[in-house]
Amino acid sequence: MDVRWNFTYLMLKHLVPYKNVFSVFINSHYGSQLLTTNHWYFAEKLLKFLELFYDSTIVLSGVYYPTSSLVLHHILEIASHLHACEKEQNLRAIVYPMKLKFRKYWQDIPLLYSYAFILDPRAKMRGFFNVLQLLDEYTGSEYSTYYANVKTELYKLFNKYESKLGAARSQRIAQPSHHTGKKKQAWKRIIGRGSGVVGPSPLPATSSSSTSTICELSAYLDSDNVTSYEDDFDLLLWWCDHKLTFPILSIMARDIISVPVSTVSSKSCFSLTGRIIEERQRRLSPEIVEMLTCIKDWELGEKRKQHVVDNQEPENSFQNLYLDEDEPADGAPGT
Repeated sequence: MDVRWNFTYLMLKHLVPYKNVFSVFINSHYGSQLLTTNHWYFAEKLLKFLELFYDSTIVLSGVYYPTSSLVLHHILEIASHLHACEKEQNLRAIVYPMKLKFRKYWQDIPLLYSYAFILDPRAKMRGFFNVLQLLDEYTGSEYSTYYANVKTELYKLFNKYESKLGAARSQRIAQPSHHTGKKKQAWKRIIGRGSGVVGPSPLPATSSSSTSTICELSAYLDSDNVTSYEDDFDLLLWWCDHKLTFPILSIMARDIISVPVSTVSSKSCFSLTGRIIEERQRRLSPEIVEMLTCIKDWELGEKRKQHVVDNQEPENSFQNLYLDEDEPADGAPGT
């Protein structure tokens, strides 16, 4: 099916390694003209072309890490990929309708994903501006008005958090970051474009509360970006470490970044429930259903190596606390 890109990729992925077997079978039964080397050449080229779409689907469907801050990265990669492949003669007829469909869904970028990208300390407004410039080159869309709108709406949203959670403000204490960033290859295209344009100033403040609000958000946007781009960067942990520096902004960042991009996980829960509670097991208690669901999730997490604990010291310290032992009576020494 021409709209099922990922299924086509999976079909070709399992087919291409056995091309010699299929070629011998087809040629011996139906003639050598039915399946030629040119067919396999195009199949391998199409497999490589569709790989990016499948990888993006898998990454953005994750449930054990934040995904909203990754959307603009994948939108940019896909737009660049379509723009480059559009020039190839063998793929031109395929890429053109795909590009139209891509622009239909992603030309208007939701504000949430822009907020999440800006709240990544490696990107901020400079990286966001560079991403929009690149998208303009690849898709021909104009994003200057959208850039100004995102910045204005971001300050408005932060004002709402300030008015609601202003009492949680504490003295800002600068803390060094101990974490690095995303893959260098993914950021090189964005950061390598220079400083970019800061964009229009936010709306002027009308009260002392708004002034303090703008100061905290502006302090984050005006500070230097995190410049290390390793694979083990934990975005939520970075904001947790800087919650004293940005008490209100860290709460807003947590709420925005933790929003999942895909509904695959929630739909899978309904499917999983139907496989557990069926005609032969319809008398299960709620506790047993919860246990079976958790065990299934832990097995998947173990398979994907997403629950591996590198530092065992906290676990060992906890075990040495003897929390289950009774306290000694009348000052007698414990065992």
